[in-house]
Amino acid sequence: MKRSLHFAFIAALLSSAVPLRAQLAPAFENLTLIDEIDIAKQPSDPGLFREYPEGISQTAPVLSGTVRLLPNDKPGVKYFGYLLGKGKDLKAGEGYVLEVVYPEDAPRSMFVMNMGCETTRGFHTGQTTGDVLKPKYVNSIPESLEFPLSKRFETWQELFFLHDRFPSLCRPRGQAGERTSTPETGFWVYIGQFAPDQDPLSQGAAVSKIRLYKAPALESYSVKLNLPPPGLPQRHITFREEMADDVLFGGPKGGKAGVQSADWYEYKARLMKFLGMNTFSKDLLEFGFNQGWDSAKYGGNDWVFQSQEPKLWSQLINVVAKYDINLLPYYEYSGSRGRNGLGKQQRAVPLSGTNYTHVKATEPARADLTDPETFEDFRKMLEITMVDVKDKAHFVGAWLRPRPSQLPISFSDNALALFVADTKKSTAIIRDQLVTNKALYDEYISWWHGKRKEFLNKVRDYIRQNVNKDAIVLYTADTTETGWCCPGEGNGALVAEDPKAWKGTGIEPVSLEQAMRDRRQFKAMTLPMDTWSHWEWQHAAPQQDPENYHDNDGVLPTFSFNRAYTVADAAAMKLYETPSGLAMVRHYCLNENMFREEDAGGGKPNDLLGYFVADMEYAGPYSMFAEARAVANGDPRILGYLSGNSFNRGFPQYARNFNAAFLSLPGMPSVRLDDASSDAEVVVRKIDAGEHGAYLAVVNTGYQPKQKVTIKLPVPGKVINAATGQELTASGSKLTLDLYPFQLVSLRILKH
Repeated sequence: MKRSLHFAFIAALLSSAVPLRAQLAPAFENLTLIDEIDIAKQPSDPGLFREYPEGISQTAPVLSGTVRLLPNDKPGVKYFGYLLGKGKDLKAGEGYVLEVVYPEDAPRSMFVMNMGCETTRGFHTGQTTGDVLKPKYVNSIPESLEFPLSKRFETWQELFFLHDRFPSLCRPRGQAGERTSTPETGFWVYIGQFAPDQDPLSQGAAVSKIRLYKAPALESYSVKLNLPPPGLPQRHITFREEMADDVLFGGPKGGKAGVQSADWYEYKARLMKFLGMNTFSKDLLEFGFNQGWDSAKYGGNDWVFQSQEPKLWSQLINVVAKYDINLLPYYEYSGSRGRNGLGKQQRAVPLSGTNYTHVKATEPARADLTDPETFEDFRKMLEITMVDVKDKAHFVGAWLRPRPSQLPISFSDNALALFVADTKKSTAIIRDQLVTNKALYDEYISWWHGKRKEFLNKVRDYIRQNVNKDAIVLYTADTTETGWCCPGEGNGALVAEDPKAWKGTGIEPVSLEQAMRDRRQFKAMTLPMDTWSHWEWQHAAPQQDPENYHDNDGVLPTFSFNRAYTVADAAAMKLYETPSGLAMVRHYCLNENMFREEDAGGGKPNDLLGYFVADMEYAGPYSMFAEARAVANGDPRILGYLSGNSFNRGFPQYARNFNAAFLSLPGMPSVRLDDASSDAEVVVRKIDAGEHGAYLAVVNTGYQPKQKVTIKLPVPGKVINAATGQELTASGSKLTLDLYPFQLVSLRILKH
């Protein structure tokens, strides 16, 4: 059975817009339908359906159809699930498209767990928060926006590649659990929601249809990126996954995996081609542990403990080279973690105590970046993972992100002596003096920031001399999953665009306007972290000092973003610019272990669907609101994603359009043009590319579609859509565009 959809990637960028909220059709055309669950035709076979608690879901008429609904007025977590593809000749490794049709009639929050690829991703509409209000391990910095509802059925869509083996009900973690299902048995798809108090404005998960399609050939769904011409610097979009690769190493006691490693990374490369992303980031160190490279050259387990697959990095390099994707390896460096590794020596010393924090996962290994041996230790890792393989793929640079206590502010005797020597003090100092003398303490902190800059510059210089003369180093000082919260904000403080909507919930949110006036994101990223008791969080995760990098080429402190107020402060983003541009990283909340029933007696909790992590995103065009406003209010040249699970996008047509437009712009400074647009919510930024002409980034920052927006062209010349190459017709010095909410359009004006 065939179903034809509008192939929207090229045509919808600048085609005449339909005056509806969502203007792009799902991302594929001519899909072959394999299986369908139509809620109006309830399956008679009980082996095809599950729910928890038993009898909790209900069918109900909504809009013009019938949905299966999970109520949000009853306590606890809930789900329903359907088995898809049984007896349908599914093949491991082949591409499929999962669709979920849902009503956008009310604020709703839900997640989709696809057991066929062990991926969970959520979405939410209207005023809901999506991420839980009270997560177990992090601050979700929740936010409620007033995104309008389309008042019609919409489609969530996911491209995925079927694993060899996968679980039926509970997703394993590590060696716990089994993967006994295969393509022949089909795979389960679960629709679930968190407990009501975690997102009280949601009116419950609701689904009309679940469909499974065979994906078309790779060449038909790859985004053709029209990158800037040779001689102009390129932009980059990348992602890093955290709790995703258990499918390679976990499973039953025999270690039986869900997919072969090389295959799994090939799936990632194919997904990137579909989404229009050009740079791959693989974590080579996670919490300091080796994630798949061979440490034998400098001592193996005595230096850095080997991973289960020491050749994994080599395999991955071959994959990305095959698909012509850039590499940006990612390191959570804590000093080498082997039997005699530098990290285990804990040369970094807190100011007053023994440990910096209470986090057992990060305290055992840490490095003092003021110690010359620390750079040499890290240099060896760069040599093995980059220099030795530089001819096999194109390396953009390195991404360094220490977790808490891994590269902390050190008050070791050696560091104190170096401080005295560098500042030419006449006498030695001791730690107690730094505790009691604030001026001396502030001077020391400033000195340490300078030493961190020296360390990062040495990393940059080493990579430029040995790998890529234009290499960059991203440095993410933000150690958190969701992103740093403003000091004094407290855990779970909600920011709401309409605080009145939360009346009666027992929650008193801060208004979005107030959060922006308070410059919450700027303070979160530049002020010392809150701490308590005898812990030293302000030293374990030292804040960023962007002013020290404003004139420093090649090292980019990353700007954390996700919520509306995080992309509203143009001055803050400007402060993070370097001669190499602005790098912005979207931090997702893990929502880890938030789909479980706690044991009232204090026993082991019941993880209903196994190990649970889910990234949440807004629905439809609003899924790109943060990126679009980042471009409008800032000037990012690099966008990264710190994903809690296997990265994907649930509304890929909007991501594909944005990515293609973003990457078609050169990685050069832009200026915002005042009065260049006839609509105040449509922002225009200009890039002067010299002999290559001028580029414009046009962004609709509003919640509604814009029709017949007039753009005043700053220079004369032939106008083309930079992402598609399509020539556009201007009327004199003016161009008319139709834009859906949060659409980015890239234009190039060629000189006559």
